[in-house]
Amino acid sequence: MAATVTQPQKALVQDLLRRGPWLNESEIIRHGIELVRLELERESLTPLSDAERAACYADMSEEEIAADHSMGEASLKAQQGRC
Repeated sequence: MAATVTQPQKALVQDLLRRGPWLNESEIIRHGIELVRLELERESLTPLSDAERAACYADMSEEEIAADHSMGEASLKAQQGRC
């Protein structure tokens, strides 16, 4: 699995690495995913609407959006056993 993050998110991960207890970027990402899982459990959140999802993409550059779509396509192919 691969993921695309924005430049500010990359900077935050690097800052967290310098200041926090994590040994690498993967540990930070896994920690974040675990927090999302716990939040979903606790609040029974619903998935983002199309409008909310569009708002998230509005702050991304065209390059970041293209990379995100490319990663999504690669993940789908992997799930389908086509790579």
